[in-house]
Amino acid sequence: MEQILDLSGNLVFCADGSTWAVWRVLPGESARSSGRQLRTLYERTVTFMKSLRGEALIVSLCEQAQPHSIVRRCLAGIDVETNPHWAETVHNAWDQLDALDLLGRTYWIALPLTGHGWRDTAGGLLRATGAALAASLGLPTRPATTAAVTQAKERARVAGQELGGALPLRPVTEAELLWWLGRAPVRGVNEPQLETSETVHNTRVSVSHQRRTAFATFPATVLDEGGRTDHNGRGLVAPLATLNRRFLKCLTPSDDGVLASYQAYLVLAEMPRAFTFPGHEILARLADLGFGIDYALRLTAKTNEEARAANRRRTRDLMGQDEEHAADSAGVPADVHSAQEEIQHKNARLGASSTEVDLEVGVIACVWGQTADECDVAAKTLRQTFLGGEYRWERPLGGQRQLYQAMLPGYRTPMVVRECSQNLLATDAAMLLPFSATDFGDPTGALFGLALDGGALAPFLLDPTYGPTHDSSGGIAVVGELGAGKSVVLKNVAAIVRLMLDGRVIAIDRTRSREWVPVADALPGNTQVVDIVDPALDGERVTSAELRYSCDPLRVFRGKTSTGIAEIFFAAWLDLESTSPERDALGRGLDTVTSTAEASSNRLIDVLAVQGKQDVAARALASRLDRLRRDPITRTIFDPDLPPVDLHTADFVAFCTHEVPLPTTLEMSSERMAARIPPRKLFGRAFHLLIAAIAKEVCFGTTRWGEFICDEAYNVTGTPEGQQIALEFVRDGRKHGADAAFGSHAPQDLGDDVLRGLIAVRLVGRHRDDSLARQSLAWLGVDPADPRYHDAVTKDLSPLNPAGGEAERKARAGEFLVRDHFGRIGKIKVLPQPYRTFPKAVLTTPTVTRSAKTPHS
Repeated sequence: MEQILDLSGNLVFCADGSTWAVWRVLPGESARSSGRQLRTLYERTVTFMKSLRGEALIVSLCEQAQPHSIVRRCLAGIDVETNPHWAETVHNAWDQLDALDLLGRTYWIALPLTGHGWRDTAGGLLRATGAALAASLGLPTRPATTAAVTQAKERARVAGQELGGALPLRPVTEAELLWWLGRAPVRGVNEPQLETSETVHNTRVSVSHQRRTAFATFPATVLDEGGRTDHNGRGLVAPLATLNRRFLKCLTPSDDGVLASYQAYLVLAEMPRAFTFPGHEILARLADLGFGIDYALRLTAKTNEEARAANRRRTRDLMGQDEEHAADSAGVPADVHSAQEEIQHKNARLGASSTEVDLEVGVIACVWGQTADECDVAAKTLRQTFLGGEYRWERPLGGQRQLYQAMLPGYRTPMVVRECSQNLLATDAAMLLPFSATDFGDPTGALFGLALDGGALAPFLLDPTYGPTHDSSGGIAVVGELGAGKSVVLKNVAAIVRLMLDGRVIAIDRTRSREWVPVADALPGNTQVVDIVDPALDGERVTSAELRYSCDPLRVFRGKTSTGIAEIFFAAWLDLESTSPERDALGRGLDTVTSTAEASSNRLIDVLAVQGKQDVAARALASRLDRLRRDPITRTIFDPDLPPVDLHTADFVAFCTHEVPLPTTLEMSSERMAARIPPRKLFGRAFHLLIAAIAKEVCFGTTRWGEFICDEAYNVTGTPEGQQIALEFVRDGRKHGADAAFGSHAPQDLGDDVLRGLIAVRLVGRHRDDSLARQSLAWLGVDPADPRYHDAVTKDLSPLNPAGGEAERKARAGEFLVRDHFGRIGKIKVLPQPYRTFPKAVLTTPTVTRSAKTPHS
């Protein structure tokens, strides 16, 4: 760090008299997107590249995500004293995080501030002279004067404005600068944590507004190129062995001894002659190799006029080679013709756009390891990965120390980088996409899963309340084929609502095994399991199951609420038209029943029978309901001995509806077919509508957060009334502290375009069918024809036959493409909430017992 003398805010004062300003870049779009979002990111990057003047440094650094920082995000806004269940869950999640290597990615821009006038130039020379004199005499360097800091801040402000505003920037803090400088020598071993607070974790350097940073306290680092300190052997061969050791060993003292970080630096020596977009965003691809990689771009910009003048000189030189090869019978070499065409094309582009600039681009990549062999393997993997795309990475011998310094602010571009630099126009250099959004998921919330993009693991947090509480639409939906893990996602959402928010959950369970019952039992609070059909009718059910609760809308609800819900339920069950005499008779009967204290569906039949003495329609309704009352499937409505579902004390209500039949798509396809639907199927359709109405009443009628879990969503959204209730959850839930989560096989099952479009958080699981995969990707918000996403959904998400066999299949279960509350798209692996027995309760894969066959005699 001998080059850096002082820091002030985002300013770096250097020993050569220069002053650098540093900004953090916070891109909004991701390079892993496609279509319009990817094009937007490219256009923003082009604008930024065209705004550069002189020298610039762009750096992307990995950040080790510390478990305690993730835990703080999980606990933000939660009172753990009143919510011990969430404290227990987060504590268990901390244990999980301790076993993982989690990485993030940050982006930085550093510019040397050019002087304005002879005073600034003279001041820089004086600082350089003073620093050199102090170093020769062994004296401490003096910090920058107040006047120098003031002038530099003004120049930095102007430089920030000149960057064009295409990308969101903010000046870094001194703590962030210290993190950059302190992390460089300890990559991969005991890295400091990036914080915006006044103290940087484990760098042993503190920053405060009252006193300036003393770099004398910064840990000294020994840069051992080739790792000569690793060789203790003697003889003639030992010194020669270092010639093949192209890495830098950084030795840094610490409280636990000396930390050794092995780092290998590579420069991009060759690129394709022609660039296309998308397809050449190689810097975004660096993050997909499965291990941490830092990269930097050393840029020197020429204005349009300077570039055209330089290209004219180069054009004359190239054209002159035609005469040099005129006497050669082989003619002009092909590479000369190619270079001539390339320079002419570049001249044409520079002439066509006055804003185009020419950039000298040097690309540096850094990999690291705790041993020399580990570092060497990473460097070789990086080189081999890009050979097929005409990109050649070189690991120079003897230049590792210079490349280490080239990735730090305050250092000029070394010759080893300039020798491998490429001359690119801004529109071509932008295709490398040096910036790409990496933040994924909600700022706070539960550890819902691990983000798998970027080749490394990163935490993915989910807060169901984030959208509704930030003036945005809510709703969570997951689609995928059978076995893709949709139910696991929805059960995880239910657990977050119960454990983190102490909210209330209403879930529909259509499975024969009643898979939501163990989930509800594994979570804290009062659980009500509502079987719609008597389990005794199904011989495969456990003997302990029984019909416990009544869902009679006239008993569950009271007053005007019961009248409206009951009318919708009976009208859907009996298939009554809005203007029919039967519908009017039903309304009159309900008005009479709900005005008494003993309202019930049985009482409604009695009232209709009395009114039927003077009203034919009422008599017909009473007769139909009396006949349907004798069907065992309607016992949950008409059995007076069953207590009604308690909407006030239940924390988790699971409606088990497996034995309730539903109309098929064919039966609903025309009025003629619909007229032949059996009453039992009409009852099933109406009952799912009733459940949705109960969920709305429970979730909208309390100050606690409410979540409606609608697995196999078409059971609710298949009716206009059910779809309307689902839409109210998504559209108006934020006003009442409620939301809904849906699961199905195809986006079309989620309702109409409005409902599907308002759902904020979208998950797409494995779909091996091409048509369903394309529909799901279009709903996710990416180009269905993009082969990256299409192959991911059809082949790469939780593959059934991975190369690693059964062990890998289980390890990769729960993979999804996700669109978060901010519209960002990535790939995650869902993690069940680590609360007691909940991880086992979410598993739904059936266990098949194969009996042994008796061999024939």
